[in-house]
Amino acid sequence: MKDKTIFITGGNDGIGLATALLFSQHGANVAIMGRRAEKNEHAKVQIESYSGKCICLTGDVSKEDDIKNALAQTFKIFGSLHYAFNNAGVEQLPKPLTDQTEAEYYEVFDVNVKGVWLCMKHEVPYMLKSGGGCIVNNSSASGLTGMRMIPLYSATKHAVIGLTKSIALEYAKQNIRINAVCPGAIATPAYKQFMGRDPAMKAAVESCFPIGRVGLCEEVATAVLYLCRDATFTTGASLMVDGGRTAQ
Repeated sequence: MKDKTIFITGGNDGIGLATALLFSQHGANVAIMGRRAEKNEHAKVQIESYSGKCICLTGDVSKEDDIKNALAQTFKIFGSLHYAFNNAGVEQLPKPLTDQTEAEYYEVFDVNVKGVWLCMKHEVPYMLKSGGGCIVNNSSASGLTGMRMIPLYSATKHAVIGLTKSIALEYAKQNIRINAVCPGAIATPAYKQFMGRDPAMKAAVESCFPIGRVGLCEEVATAVLYLCRDATFTTGASLMVDGGRTAQ
C-alpha cells in the first residue's frame, strides 16, 4: 500500500474522507475530487496530518472533462494509479412516484450512474499503465432491494452493480479488479445533522438493522481497503456493509 496511489471522488466528506484517511494511514498517495474547493482543502489538511501525500481536485463527476483533467493531474503528480473509489453520489428526496420530475431523474442518474461510468472509463487506462489495479464503486443496500419513494436512487444503485459486474469481466485478465460496496444507512455528517433533529426517526431507522445501529464511515472505508488490498481473487462482487439489513 505504501506509495501506491488512490483516486477518490467525493473524497472531502463522509465515507470518501474516511477512506482517504485510512489509505493515507497505510502510506498511500491520495487524490481526492470534490465539487467544493474549500471542503477539498480542509480535507487535504486532515489527510496530510497522517504524513500522507494528498492532492485535491475540484470537479463534477457528471462532466467528462472534469474527470479527465483530475485523473491526468493525479497521474502527472504521482506517476501511477493503483486504486480508485468512485464514491461521489447524490440522494433522491423521498416522494410519491407521481410527484417526481424529469429534472430529478437526470440529476440522480447523471451523478450516480454516468459519473461512475465516466470515472471507470478514464481510470482504467491509467491503471493499465501502472500494471493493474482495483476499482471500488459505491453502490448501496438500495442497489440490492427495492425502496419505496426513492425509485430513482434505488435504480441508480442497481445500475452501479451492473456496471461493476460488466466492466470487471472486461478487464479481469488485464489485472484490474472491479468491485462494489453496498452500505446501509451510514452515520455521515449529513445523517447526523438530519437525525439529530428527529430522535424518533433516528430510532426507527436504527431498528431496521439487525445489528442494532447504523454504520460508521470508517466501517465502509475498511471494506474498501479490504477489496483493494486483500481481496485479490475477488472481482465483479458486491460487498454488503449494511448491518444485516439485506439478510432479512
